[in-house]
Amino acid sequence: MHITAILATALTAASTVSAGINCKGSALCGQGTEPLTNLINYAGGLNDDRWYQNGQHIVCGGSLCAFLQNTGGLPGRNIKSLLGDLRDHGCKYCGSVPVFFPSDNNDGDHGILTVNYVSNPNCQGVC
Repeated sequence: MHITAILATALTAASTVSAGINCKGSALCGQGTEPLTNLINYAGGLNDDRWYQNGQHIVCGGSLCAFLQNTGGLPGRNIKSLLGDLRDHGCKYCGSVPVFFPSDNNDGDHGILTVNYVSNPNCQGVC
C-alpha cells in the first residue's frame, strides 16, 4: 500500500515538471523551413531595445518563426541570447527556451521563446 502511494505521488510530481529548454516542435519542423542558424543570423538585425510581445513573429525563415509565449514581452537583446541558447542546446530547427534561462529552466514560471513551424509566417527575416 505504501509503495503504491509513493509511486502515485512520484508520477504526479513528474507530470507537473516543465519541459525546460528543449528541441521539441511541430512534426513539420525541418520541412520547407530554414534551419535555426539562419534565424539566429536574421536576429542579428534586431534592434536590441525593441520590445516584442507574445505571439508576435520576431524572425522567420521559410515556415519557421521565433515568437514568445506566456511572457510580459522581451527586448531584442534577450531574443538574440535565447536563440543562441537553443543552438547551444543542440536544436537544429524547432525548440523552446524559458525566458530566464539558464538561471531559471522552468518554462511555466515566466514564459518561453519558441521556434516552431507556422503555416502563415508574417515575414521572412526580421519581422
